[in-house]
Amino acid sequence: MRTTLITGGRRRIGGAVAAALRERGENVVIASRLDTDGVDWAWDMTQPMPALPNVDITDVVLNASIFEAGLAWTGMDGDQANKEAALLARHLQINVTSGWRLIMELAKRRPLTSVVMLLDARNDRPWPGYSAYHVSRAAGYGMMRALAHELAPTRVNAIAPGTILPGLAAKHAESLGKAAERSVLGGGKVKDVVDAVLFLRDAGHITGEMLRVDGGLLGA
Repeated sequence: MRTTLITGGRRRIGGAVAAALRERGENVVIASRLDTDGVDWAWDMTQPMPALPNVDITDVVLNASIFEAGLAWTGMDGDQANKEAALLARHLQINVTSGWRLIMELAKRRPLTSVVMLLDARNDRPWPGYSAYHVSRAAGYGMMRALAHELAPTRVNAIAPGTILPGLAAKHAESLGKAAERSVLGGGKVKDVVDAVLFLRDAGHITGEMLRVDGGLLGA
């Protein structure tokens, strides 16, 4: 039986993927950066990696991310530039490096069947002030493509969600609403992303691909 480790698997998209896999009768290992209630394996991705779960993991869904506002990159100097550099390092650590380390450590134990990464369809039209986040997501796309070659026959793919409602937080509601209006099909639902994750996880002859689940945001 397949066992899938899901980072950020306690809530929202990660939690929905976990529920869908359990409905299939499969095993799930829920990982979280900070929360411990209902979590099988806790790792703050800015800290050293703890011992891996003592479970035969076959698949990984990299869902945990950080989405923090920064500064406009033009006109920065002194302390502003230092703060933005630190923010970029933090985004890269959580959105890219930590996931890479986790996959490498799991692959040492046994060849994985699949890896599905959650990225962001908005990278084609970055939001001002979130440059560090968008750079880290672009790096995640590069990592996915590289790992598809490095880890073959393990299949490594990515999902790029667009505007998934409800929003991440109330403070983003207005921006997310406007983004949904720019999509041909409007805002999507968590189930739309879950279906795409399960499709790529089980697609036996697809690797190195990013599937956009954005309701036509690219062409809007």
